[in-house]
Amino acid sequence: MDYTNTNDIVIRDIKEQFNDKGEYSCTLPFTSKKSDVFLSHVLRTILTEIKQENLFVHLEYVLNELAMNASKANSKRLYFTSMNLDINNSEDYEKGMITFKKDVLNKFKEFEKNHYENNSFVNISLKTDKETISINIVNNSPLLQPETALIAERLQAAHGFEDLTDVFNHNFSTKEGRGLGLIIIVLMLRKLSLNENAIVFKNEGSCCTTTLKVPLSRLSKDHGKIIADEITNEIQQMPQFPESIVSLQKELSEPNCSFKSIAGKIDSDPSLTAEILRIANSPVYKVRSEIKDVAGAVRIMGMLGVKSVLYNYGVNKVMSSRYNRQAIKEVNEHSYYVARVSSYLAIYKNLGKIAEDIYVAALLHDIGKIIVNSMNKELESKLKELCTRKYIPISILEDLTKGYNHSMIGSEVAEKWNFPEKYISAIAYHHMPYDVSDEYKTLIYAISFGNEIYYYNKGERDFNDLNYMVLEYFDLENEEHFHEFIQSLKMQGFEG
Repeated sequence: MDYTNTNDIVIRDIKEQFNDKGEYSCTLPFTSKKSDVFLSHVLRTILTEIKQENLFVHLEYVLNELAMNASKANSKRLYFTSMNLDINNSEDYEKGMITFKKDVLNKFKEFEKNHYENNSFVNISLKTDKETISINIVNNSPLLQPETALIAERLQAAHGFEDLTDVFNHNFSTKEGRGLGLIIIVLMLRKLSLNENAIVFKNEGSCCTTTLKVPLSRLSKDHGKIIADEITNEIQQMPQFPESIVSLQKELSEPNCSFKSIAGKIDSDPSLTAEILRIANSPVYKVRSEIKDVAGAVRIMGMLGVKSVLYNYGVNKVMSSRYNRQAIKEVNEHSYYVARVSSYLAIYKNLGKIAEDIYVAALLHDIGKIIVNSMNKELESKLKELCTRKYIPISILEDLTKGYNHSMIGSEVAEKWNFPEKYISAIAYHHMPYDVSDEYKTLIYAISFGNEIYYYNKGERDFNDLNYMVLEYFDLENEEHFHEFIQSLKMQGFEG
């Protein structure tokens, strides 16, 4: 069996095959996180070639989930054979499925060679014409009756769910691989104005073929900003940005503004003084000895630095008057770590002055989460757990709920407060950096990367879970180079 080499991802080769044949095809012995990265590169490259990059966010998960299910079906047949069980016998089937996950899926490394020895394969092809994108997945294990019945059951269940919150409220068995994943696929297809009928499963001889056809003419062009009614009402009732902070920002913009005048006004506010000193002593400014007075901090930070810090200070002042203090504390601790890592990345990569903007934007990036955590903590916890288990960016999962996308909510608040566009964009796109304009790419890629490093150091991500486009942008797509960067972070005291 000739398998595609997924170790060396060569975008040029993907483009050439696709442009020459109108199709890209690859064959894998099984799927893994490494193959997920490879398939994501393929999908992104092809969508870019046909100018449909906006589809990547949802189709990436759909493609990888369907390919994984096909690979899992092959693994199941090999496992039953190794256990001397007849997969077509209902009693043997029930018996084998009890131990399949524990014996195979939870320690797959020990089972990989079986796929090579038995010529197992998953063939994935993507083709397009002017009207349709087709994803075709073929594996050499025809569907069994119990599997066909389960797929039909899941598709029927998905038809009855309005969004992901309905799924959380419905208790159904997920003992087979096509359970929750298939339902999430259907919810994602709905974001593209499609439904479960877009996917077809069928047996063809000794193989199973899964086909997804995406008709371009029917795609929704603009999903709009959907925010839950209670959140919309909350944003409308939220106070304007503190006038004292707005006044200071205006003074900082005056051409004759003096360090002495600004330092004096900051000194009159103890909590603002503490914040200015904390940031002046952060890695962004690389001071050799601790700065203990506001005047020194203002000189080190400059007018632009001080003006930027005022945004984060004002946000905390408003949020503290309205929301759960524990929720604010958790978000602030996370955001402070992300700000430090992101700005260190800016220094590490010689990004110059933009380090200040990166630091402040990172401090602001999760302001929407304060509102969601305070108003619907249970939903946020379930989304976070599912995000970790299924390796789906939390912003994508939030997009499948009834308007609880913390990035979108945060950006709406930032717009209400007339924040600069660069900060609004950072808040809106920190989980979806591939959607950002070139103008703010460096800013948002740095914050997105810092955010992922936080979860990586907590053990909630591994290298293959990280956004490959962000890694490439900072020349860290090589795993060895990435680990060297992590070591340099740890030497600077960034333990997470």
